[in-house]
Amino acid sequence: MFEQIHKKFAKKDTDLYKLQQEEGFSRYILIRSLGVEHLKDLFSKYTGEQIKKGSADELYLKLYDSGVTEDEIIEYIKSKYPEVRDYRKIQEEFLPKIISEFTDVRCGIRNDDLNETAKKLVRDKSIKSKADLEKKVDEVFDATIRGYILWQYYNQVTNDLIEHILNDHINVIPTLRKISYVDFLIKKGDLIIPFDLKITHISDDYFDLHKKGLTHTDIGNDSFIIGGNKSESELIKEKYKSVKKELSLPNYGSLDKIEMLTILNDKGGDEIKQFGIDIMASRKKMIEEIPTNLKAVEWWNYKFQGERLFKNNNRFFIFLAYKDSFEDARPLKGKIEDIRAKVNEKLNSIIAEPLNNIKYYYNKDKGLEGPYEVNSTSVILTN
Repeated sequence: MFEQIHKKFAKKDTDLYKLQQEEGFSRYILIRSLGVEHLKDLFSKYTGEQIKKGSADELYLKLYDSGVTEDEIIEYIKSKYPEVRDYRKIQEEFLPKIISEFTDVRCGIRNDDLNETAKKLVRDKSIKSKADLEKKVDEVFDATIRGYILWQYYNQVTNDLIEHILNDHINVIPTLRKISYVDFLIKKGDLIIPFDLKITHISDDYFDLHKKGLTHTDIGNDSFIIGGNKSESELIKEKYKSVKKELSLPNYGSLDKIEMLTILNDKGGDEIKQFGIDIMASRKKMIEEIPTNLKAVEWWNYKFQGERLFKNNNRFFIFLAYKDSFEDARPLKGKIEDIRAKVNEKLNSIIAEPLNNIKYYYNKDKGLEGPYEVNSTSVILTN
């Protein structure tokens, strides 16, 4: 049993939820959350046998086959976690203050693609001298790359700080070592359930589907059916197209929602400005509706996840959204205490309340295409 699970887990199987259904997985994932020294120490504590050497794989198997119970493993993890936490806290001593000093936080590079940013510069035929080139490079660095590096720092640090919130909760079994795609564990009944923490703004594309209408269904391979209403994008493009000639507006093919609304607001009269107000009110209404049906946003984040990082694993989502802006709400990640309140409220009830069961058909990659099923839960923070 161990060898079968271990082989699949080591291969980074894309369907961790399916692997979780195999007998012995709960015991396996608890043991995988331990480092080598913890494995030796735990084995010695409960069996009296000293282990001086052995690879991690050998120690996993030895502990798996031992008489040490899962409750004893959990008890050991919780007794050792304060040491791990204190070590991490010492390393992170100055991080909360640094994050509090950030003001405007922007990624600056679409899809984290630095190559695309470089391509625009190296293909710029307007450059006439080396000095001109150096100036353009400095401009790109100051306007784009500098902001990207600052965002990456902000993103990683806030992730680290938020992980503490979950690991400190009494209902969470923390991991004593980092495991790919497993940030923490929850015991529900006899099962140990691994969760991947995902902190993300609600995508603009989700709001399009929300506007079209999402209806929950128990039939088929998707938990939701998309309705036939006009999407947010369609409404904005329709208005833009209707006045494009009259107001001499640029083509909208490459423009996003914010850019189109900004142009309309700048060029249009009172009727068009009212349209912008109405669209913003509609967005605010959608955000107010979302907390009553977070399952729909969870479903969207599985069904439309990028193929490069595709994974079918249980997730604890922290969604971020602005009520009064079309900008993505990633900067809300810095509101650590507000996030703490939301997360603790959810964790207080996570053992007693059922998780959301998500079904989705994935078709963004032929090699991954097919129906999937998974469990998830989430909270949302709005401004």
